[in-house]
Amino acid sequence: MRLVTPLEMMKLEDLANQAGVTYDMMMENAGAGLAEYLGQFAESIASDEILFLCGNGNNAGDCFVAARLLSDRFRITICLTSGVPKTRTAFMKYKEMRNVTTMEDPDQIRQAVTGAPLVVDGLFGIGFRGELSAFIQELFKIVDADPDKKCVAVDIPSGGNGLGGTVTAGTPHCDATITFGAAKRGLLLAPLSEYVGVLKLVDIGIPQEAFDTLSYPVLRISGNTVKDALPKRPISAHKGMFGRLLIVGGCRNMPGAAMLAAQAAIRGGVGTCCIASDIDVCRMVVSQTPECMMLPVPSDAKGMLTVQAVHPILEYAKTCTAVLIGPGLGQSGDLKQVVAALIEGLDCPIILDADGLNLIASSIDILQKAKQTVILTPHPAEMGRLLHCSVTEVQLDRIATAKRLADRYRNTVVVLKGAGTVVATTDHASINMTGNSGMSKGGSGDVLAGLIGSFTAQKIDPEKSAQCGVYLHGLAGDCAAAEFSRRAMLPSDIIRQLPLVFGDYD
Repeated sequence: MRLVTPLEMMKLEDLANQAGVTYDMMMENAGAGLAEYLGQFAESIASDEILFLCGNGNNAGDCFVAARLLSDRFRITICLTSGVPKTRTAFMKYKEMRNVTTMEDPDQIRQAVTGAPLVVDGLFGIGFRGELSAFIQELFKIVDADPDKKCVAVDIPSGGNGLGGTVTAGTPHCDATITFGAAKRGLLLAPLSEYVGVLKLVDIGIPQEAFDTLSYPVLRISGNTVKDALPKRPISAHKGMFGRLLIVGGCRNMPGAAMLAAQAAIRGGVGTCCIASDIDVCRMVVSQTPECMMLPVPSDAKGMLTVQAVHPILEYAKTCTAVLIGPGLGQSGDLKQVVAALIEGLDCPIILDADGLNLIASSIDILQKAKQTVILTPHPAEMGRLLHCSVTEVQLDRIATAKRLADRYRNTVVVLKGAGTVVATTDHASINMTGNSGMSKGGSGDVLAGLIGSFTAQKIDPEKSAQCGVYLHGLAGDCAAAEFSRRAMLPSDIIRQLPLVFGDYD
């Protein structure tokens, strides 16, 4: 699914109009797609009535087309909260309706909304700015308060921001959102994604040539992305075919992080996995993960690596196909030098996670010295430290933030974690929609880092490795939540669900 900004959507519609797919045709196509979905939805809930809340813009026009097409099968009520439409195309569609009930009186509208089983939110489109009025908030409060009442949004839930995914007070929680032409980026970003419900895309006739003009394409990661990227495992396969991953991580206070990363990496299919750490950490990891090898390296009294660890790590890594740096590593003084030396000295792709990211925050330009691709996996707070900005600024436009970091350094892939994880390069980005709030526990990121490291070590393209990692990590998290609940699930439960998830991709 292609994702666009509101401004890009306006540009696409203008280009389509110039190419002969007129605004009138696009509105007819949008309304027809909306009508098809609403008809099926109304029948599924045994409703013979559909109520449309309409503003005075083109969003209302889409509703008028749908109302016209549905009026011979359902009782249609049109609530005009701002009077008759002001745009020419929408007004024409308004005049073409027949056999519908229209109303503008606020008291009548309140009463109609209260009694309607299915409410269609066609008030504001992707150009919404400001706040919802007290009256509109009251209407949506009526909708949200009744668990039996269903709500379908037209293009975007009113009050939602199509760029950054923010919402304003009163935005309705919808059962479905029917979006047109291309999905708007904000629909897949939190908190707006929590208001969208089922997301359906309707083709309105925009030609491919128009999409080709977009300067920074953004796509939704899908199961097909994973299926196309994961290597096949032929009957004659041996471990050497699936790479060697080295994990540099863990200290005596945080051995579990390296353990989770190693277990996830091995479940992810890598040929061999080795942990480079303090001797006690190595023993703990291997005692719980016997498939993992160990490379004990020099460490201090806290079990954190010293600069003397750099040489044996670089020597061992000469035979590795990827190195993951960071899970549970700690933040001692020597570690800044260790991480910098590894970034500069390694000759294979690097996954930089957790403490690995924090240790370079004050000297991030070391990334310019990396010989191969570096995958960065920050959560919003870590991203703020890397870019020297606030978490609020990071979250305001997550795609732009991830692109900003990717643009600064060649051969980097940025994985901005969180609800709607973003995978960005300097040329394009993708958004992941698997996963749930039960994964917001310490250790989940280590599992993700291990998976991405595993795929990268298997010589999957680094960007594809990141996309596969976040998608499958989220999918396994969804399985864990279904079995253990979001509250009770553990990061280790995500690993336990990986065999089930991978069953669809063998």
